[in-house]
Amino acid sequence: MSRIIRFLNELDDYELAYFAKFKLQTYMPETQLKIKKHLLKQGFTEERINQLIAINPKKEEKKGKMRCPRCSSDKIRTEKVEWTDTTNKIGYEDEIASMDGLTVKVTSKNQVICNVCEYWIEDPNSEKTNKSLWYHIYDTVFHIFTT
Repeated sequence: MSRIIRFLNELDDYELAYFAKFKLQTYMPETQLKIKKHLLKQGFTEERINQLIAINPKKEEKKGKMRCPRCSSDKIRTEKVEWTDTTNKIGYEDEIASMDGLTVKVTSKNQVICNVCEYWIEDPNSEKTNKSLWYHIYDTVFHIFTT
């Protein structure tokens, strides 16, 4: 049995529904086909997936345990990454990281991602975060006046 199928077998029905809706398309086509076959064997249709997502009983937070804001799963991965998105930021921590970058010293931060639905809980380098229009306007104006 492949590693992905073993992982899918560890998920409850609600997590599997979120996985199918949000993470399935992140795999290569051949792997997607294997996953879809597995989902069909488990009785997962698009309608059932949407129903499970709508009634997810795990939405209530449990104290002391990090959960994904989207699917409420506690299957979270944390990775230390080099913090590169430090320019044009305001704040003491940002200034230190910018200065460290000039001296070739690396500043690390945690990147936290849900293993079930691939939601980025903490995105220190703004790789996946959708930024508002106001952020882009501010960033452009700030960049014009500082260069």
